[in-house]
Amino acid sequence: MVAISEDGTRAGSEGLGVNVCILLGGAIQGKALSLTSEVTTLAGSTWGYADGTGTSAQFYSPDGITTDGTNLYVADTYNNRIRKIVISTAEVSTLAGSSYGYADGTGSGAQFAYPSGITTDGTNLYVADTYNNRIRKIVISTAEVSTLAGSSYGYADGTGSGAQFAYPSGITTDGTNLYVADTGNGRIRKIVISTGEVTTLAGSSYGYADGTGIAAQFYNPYDITTEGTNLYVSDMYNHRIRKIVISTGEVTTLAGSSEGHADGTGTSAQFDYPRGITTDGTNLYVADTGNGRIRKIVISTGEVTTLAGSSYGYADGNGTAAQFDYPYDITTDGINLYVTDTNNNRIRCIK
Repeated sequence: MVAISEDGTRAGSEGLGVNVCILLGGAIQGKALSLTSEVTTLAGSTWGYADGTGTSAQFYSPDGITTDGTNLYVADTYNNRIRKIVISTAEVSTLAGSSYGYADGTGSGAQFAYPSGITTDGTNLYVADTYNNRIRKIVISTAEVSTLAGSSYGYADGTGSGAQFAYPSGITTDGTNLYVADTGNGRIRKIVISTGEVTTLAGSSYGYADGTGIAAQFYNPYDITTEGTNLYVSDMYNHRIRKIVISTGEVTTLAGSSEGHADGTGTSAQFDYPRGITTDGTNLYVADTGNGRIRKIVISTGEVTTLAGSSYGYADGNGTAAQFDYPYDITTDGINLYVTDTNNNRIRCIK
């Protein structure tokens, strides 16, 4: 957990107070966002691969996104690379990765296989390397890539390469542990960062059930976030947002019901294959992929509203005047939201 003052500088623990936010769960938390719902394009244009600034940069189906408050880090899935975006300038560069494959190494010497989820503790990035069925670690300062856990496709708890995942997609961290949406296994996994020990926190076979630990069921859980006490999961094929108490593994449903689009509270709200999820500590923000919209959920009440988006397409604008084409993931720097607009191959900003 890293304390960050409102001017964006890092603070020591003695500086924690009302004007200090924290880096937690791969986002900046500590105060509710005040948004106008204005959507702009930060970076990207047509699909391809190019470093550059703003629209001169190119991505190819970007998925996961995280931030340390100064930079964004993007899992550029079909380019098999991890990209860095300086928020203040929109300068895009490549931190790690090259062609499709599996290799530890530094910078372009490393290889990924359709990486999707990504999170950070401010020092390292952690990547759900989906088609390699592994969780990778990247030291931000050196771009050194190593494998923390996972091996071949399957399901097994264990340490390091003794553990198995099945197409892991989403990942978050509380600074001590990682929490992984192990999509193909329908489970939420916990990884102790210091040891690489992998256990199962919740979930079992595909389905839908609230309950504790393995009594709960998910159906293709895709992404995950935390405010330190609870996890929030986009349970994609159940069209619901689930809550998990970290200390007990108790799973409940916060919002959502059947497939569709409806604002409302709790089960009166509807989502359509929700994927990305982040939090400012007070609210959740969801990339409601099938609806092409960005949704907001008040954690304390389960009230769901639509922040931005309407029909599929590409348009900057305010609220429903904006258009997305399969938005996949979302994060916040404590001021704005940033969205991977996957089929538009762009990174969008919601102010």
